[in-house]
Amino acid sequence: MLILIKLAAIATIVIFFQTGKHNGENGFKWALIGFIGFVLGFAISMTVIGETLISFVVACIVVYFTRLQLLKMLSKAKNNY
Repeated sequence: MLILIKLAAIATIVIFFQTGKHNGENGFKWALIGFIGFVLGFAISMTVIGETLISFVVACIVVYFTRLQLLKMLSKAKNNY
C-alpha cells in the first residue's frame, strides 16, 4: 500500500508540474501546491477515517479539485487581461 501512495504522490507532482508549464506558470510552484494538497488530504482523512485505501482515494479527490480550482483561477486571470 505504501508504494501505491508514493506513486500517487509522484503522479500528482508530475501532473501539476506539467499543467503549470502548459499554462505558462511556474511548474515547481504548481507541483508544490499539488503535493501539499495530496499530503494534507491524505493526513486529514487518515486521522478522521483511519483506513489507508479510503484515505488514498480521498487524497486523490482533493488533488483533483485543487487542480480544477487552480485552472479556473488561471482562466479568470487571463480573461481579465
